[in-house]
Amino acid sequence: MVGVTASALMGVVNPLLSRLCTLLDREDVEPKGVRRQIAFLRDELRCMSTALEMVSESEEANPQVKEWMSQLRELSYDVEDCIEIFMHHLGRVDTCDGFIHKIINKVITLKAQYEFGNQINELKERALEVSDRRKRYKLDPSTSCPKSVVIDPRLPALFEEADRLVGIDSQMDELVQWLIDGTGLHSQRKVLSIVGFGGLGKTTLANQVFQKVKSQFDCTAFVSVSRSPNVKKILADTLLQFLKSSPITADQNQDFARMQGDLYLKTLEYPQLADMNREYLRNKRYLVIIDDIWSKQAWKEVQCAFPHNNNASRIITTTRIEDVAKSCSFPHKEYVYPMRPLDSDDSTSLFLKRIFDHKDDCPLELKEVADDILRKCHGLPLAIVNIASLLATKPTSKQEWERVLNSLGSALEQDHELEVIKRILFLSYYDLPDYLKICFLDLSIFPEDHVIGRLCLIRRWIAEGFIVEGRGQCLEDTAESYFSELINRNMIEPVDTDYSGRPRACRVHDIMLDLIISLSVKEHFVTIIGDCKLKPSTNKIRHLSLQGNFAEQSLWLGTNTLSHVRSFSVFGDVKKMPSLLEFHVLRVLDIQNCSSLEDSDIENIGSLIHLRYLSLYNSNISKIPRQIGNLQHLQTLNLRATRIKELPATIAQLHQLARLYVPNGVELPNGIGSMGSLEELLMFDASKNSPQVVQELGSLTKLKVLGIKWCADGAMSDERSFKKSLVASFCNLGERNLRSIRTETTERCSMDFLFDSLCPPPCYMRTFSIGPIFSRLPKWISYLSELTDLTVFIEQVGGGDVRVLQDLPALRCLQIFTTEYPQESLTISPGGFQRLEDFHFRPSMHWRKRKSMLSLVFEAGAMPRLKRLWFRFAVHDTLSAYGVGFDFGISLLSSLKRLWVSINCRGARAWEVEAAKATIRAAAALLPNRPRHEIHIFGEEEMVKDEEQREDSNDTDQTRQYPQRN
Repeated sequence: MVGVTASALMGVVNPLLSRLCTLLDREDVEPKGVRRQIAFLRDELRCMSTALEMVSESEEANPQVKEWMSQLRELSYDVEDCIEIFMHHLGRVDTCDGFIHKIINKVITLKAQYEFGNQINELKERALEVSDRRKRYKLDPSTSCPKSVVIDPRLPALFEEADRLVGIDSQMDELVQWLIDGTGLHSQRKVLSIVGFGGLGKTTLANQVFQKVKSQFDCTAFVSVSRSPNVKKILADTLLQFLKSSPITADQNQDFARMQGDLYLKTLEYPQLADMNREYLRNKRYLVIIDDIWSKQAWKEVQCAFPHNNNASRIITTTRIEDVAKSCSFPHKEYVYPMRPLDSDDSTSLFLKRIFDHKDDCPLELKEVADDILRKCHGLPLAIVNIASLLATKPTSKQEWERVLNSLGSALEQDHELEVIKRILFLSYYDLPDYLKICFLDLSIFPEDHVIGRLCLIRRWIAEGFIVEGRGQCLEDTAESYFSELINRNMIEPVDTDYSGRPRACRVHDIMLDLIISLSVKEHFVTIIGDCKLKPSTNKIRHLSLQGNFAEQSLWLGTNTLSHVRSFSVFGDVKKMPSLLEFHVLRVLDIQNCSSLEDSDIENIGSLIHLRYLSLYNSNISKIPRQIGNLQHLQTLNLRATRIKELPATIAQLHQLARLYVPNGVELPNGIGSMGSLEELLMFDASKNSPQVVQELGSLTKLKVLGIKWCADGAMSDERSFKKSLVASFCNLGERNLRSIRTETTERCSMDFLFDSLCPPPCYMRTFSIGPIFSRLPKWISYLSELTDLTVFIEQVGGGDVRVLQDLPALRCLQIFTTEYPQESLTISPGGFQRLEDFHFRPSMHWRKRKSMLSLVFEAGAMPRLKRLWFRFAVHDTLSAYGVGFDFGISLLSSLKRLWVSINCRGARAWEVEAAKATIRAAAALLPNRPRHEIHIFGEEEMVKDEEQREDSNDTDQTRQYPQRN
């Protein structure tokens, strides 16, 4: 465990070293003695960081090493707090206007430098004490306890009896089919990669497949790679297993014995071992399982030993990392197999089978508790088996099972039966780079099953200082790469994936969350209050999370100092908030869904001078104090779903603010044009703001994302001039950095004036959401060569619109909503929509005009990259026009993976609906990816119901009314 905590501590120390170096680069740090002390701290912490790296390789440590690490952690935090306060004072002179104000702030800064010098001197003495104590007691890494020799926790999966396994039959059959497909003569070597979260049963599945098909191969091998692979040993093991699994003649026996002797007695190098494997396998059909690969480099080194010999050989790999799986199977992405959790029935069966002789033997009063335990396991076989094994040793009573359920998190720390879970999941944590460990620990602040927004999370990381700017990347791009890496490593679960495959949010598996929390609490990283999960710590509180709806539990907040809290997060309704005056170094204030939050709770918001992230989402706040202008470091301000109607004039003083999110109808103050760092503004209600504010909007030259609402009702005194200012601002923004526009209006208020007048068009636009409701597409939309995501709400779409849209070269996601159903078939021809992956066509189904309501027709070669399709159609009109068996050309969409179809049943007979559903299912079944499909019907109450329907059901030629499609 000490290796885990040491590497987490490195995630704190290393960013601090970067900040100390930045501080030393500043010329305004005076006097010189202070600079020397800062340099001393930097050098001392560097030495301690080196020692931490060595400790991180140890599994256990003696109490003295642990105490030294605890002191180093507190020292690091205190140094960073000291620097934070000092850097704020250094920036005061730069942000002041006027000679007198600058003189006053210069005096304040000099005083701050004097106080900073004293604090740095005290911290230097503490650093010396921490360093001397390590030397005095010889607290070097060598004093750490040696790693205990334990059995590989994956090993039991290789010896699991088949009759004890549950829920893998269908997955096993699917993989076996993949392995035997195309096994004729001259078939190429194929690599099948099983990828998924630790504990899903990848090794078990691979082994069962191995046992089922190994008899069909000339020779076989099963090896594990691990995080730190010994490639020479792996290749020696594969060769030995190949030799043992191959039938040999008496003449070959001597060669076999000689080769075995070479492998056991000689020290062979990597090239020799690779060549020996390749030579032996040259004319053989082989099967290799390479279990638990952690890097592309490991795969590159191992796979060289297995030749492409055109004998239908097969390799199966398992890994937790998606990029590694893709690398193994490259270029055949279809041979990457995502491991699925067990469904509810299989989870229950596995759980009860491990406790009772038969699942029906479970007492009725325990079934509800069992369901609660299984919900926490989320289909993870490793967790289900080990928790069941724990319960099998306990009395079979509801009280005992509920005790285990309620203390499952702490049980992971105490019960030996669950130690295997911890070891397997911590393998993934150990493998994280240091910069990711601290970000991963930060997930402990979120409640169980909480859906965590991607953008919110990465902006919190930036505000906390967890992100170190990468070469050639801004902080946000670096943070995005951190998030993607955690997804890629299956450490967090993606939620709501967009057209590009990027998740909009994530969730942490309950079992993993319990482990993160236990580790975070040991590291004094987080203090969680709520649901009696944890009690407040006597240590300094650095990250505070309040969870649940409670009042009395908040009373403890006055008994502990909050002066060192860096992030304060509230999830739920807190009746009594602590005074903001108690927070001295707060960087993140995140209060979500707190209906009891009152204006008085944030009246001292101006005292949080180090705040970088402020969210009051979905709270009862109606007024923002003028003192918010003091928050010179604020980067994100989220006021969505509040009762705020206007912002104070001081908001314009937030020169570092990059993201401002406000509810509809908010009035912004004059002066917003001076907010030069603003990159995102949602939603700007143009009709609720002054002409000056609308004009100043065009001065926000860094603005990338803009949401704008227009609902003028004719009450404006000079609406024409107002519109002219809005168009001018839009034109100015479009020429600069604007990348995303989202518009909103009402049915009575048209925004056609805005888009008809834009000149030049916003050529750098990537995301565009128009609606509701526009009468037509903007004329200049064909010029948007970088547009990737387009959502349009228009009255009607025709063939001319389709021809314009299909030529947009970068378009990947297209959503079309109409108020009228198209009166002509929309034919999607080959040659256009070359990059489109996501297509939603949702025409209105209201019968305003009773004419034929036709639909889409896909021609061969149309939308060659389309992966997801969602569309509606009127079944009676479609069958009348095209006949039974018309599938819209779905069977021609060779890249399709998901299909959603909504059928309008109004005016149709039941057999027409069933015929259409059967046709769609048949078309999907013909596609190479076998896309998952969902068919929804509506308008059943207006279907035709007459006596002819019953007669038709007995008629063998139900389709006599319509032509049959060939």
